[in-house]
Amino acid sequence: MYLEHALRKTRTVIGDPTTKLEELIPREIAYADDVDFIGSQYIDIDAVENALKEFDLIVNVNKTELTLISKEETEWRKTKKVGSLMGDTEGVERRKQLSNVALYKLKNVWMSKDKIKREIKIKLYKSLVKSILIYNCRTWALTQTEANKLDTFHRKQLRNILDIHYPTPISNKFLYKICNETSLSVQIVESRWRLFGHILRRDNDIPANRAMQAYFNTLTTKFRGRPSTTLPVILNKELSQAFPQMKLKTTKDLQNLQSLAQDRGN
Repeated sequence: MYLEHALRKTRTVIGDPTTKLEELIPREIAYADDVDFIGSQYIDIDAVENALKEFDLIVNVNKTELTLISKEETEWRKTKKVGSLMGDTEGVERRKQLSNVALYKLKNVWMSKDKIKREIKIKLYKSLVKSILIYNCRTWALTQTEANKLDTFHRKQLRNILDIHYPTPISNKFLYKICNETSLSVQIVESRWRLFGHILRRDNDIPANRAMQAYFNTLTTKFRGRPSTTLPVILNKELSQAFPQMKLKTTKDLQNLQSLAQDRGN
């Protein structure tokens, strides 16, 4: 509550929206004491810092970052927010590395064939390794190639914890069965739509819904050429595959989905 009171002061410093896009998007996003200020033009961070000082709030200059998001710039993809990198490809690779570190730390557990049952190993893997691998996966927009590579990586970890290595054969189907697992790509789709449905049922003024409204607004400029593999593109593709008569490309499509999401019984 105290931070919110201070942020009201910073809003007057930042000023009113100067473009149509700024009117549509959330101007700030806060998580705990981590605050992002968003705009289509440079924001005077020194003025923001001075405004917060009036409330005895100090900005950590060493942790303050300026991130420019554009088609031409790619450095923003390596920016970390709430434990995840903004670039999905970069984020997935980091998740793989972190999960492998966790897997290796439990090497003695996996190698214990007689003392620890297979069921216990699988539970430990899901709790201590897989949870790291799929952290925030519901926000990923992966190409089919990236999804296939992630499935392969997941199966490799499952084989490691069961100590199944070449030339011992085991089919993917049987591996999933004995581990009570499914492919990660399928789990990600299910998780993504649960999150999407949850957001659709929320108030229109929350940052996620405002961002979607800005994206699908016909007045905003769209890039020419083949669309990148982004979350809206993935959602539209999956929606069209499940329901050929439906799509997610315009504000009207978004509003239709919001209406449908309210009726969870059907």
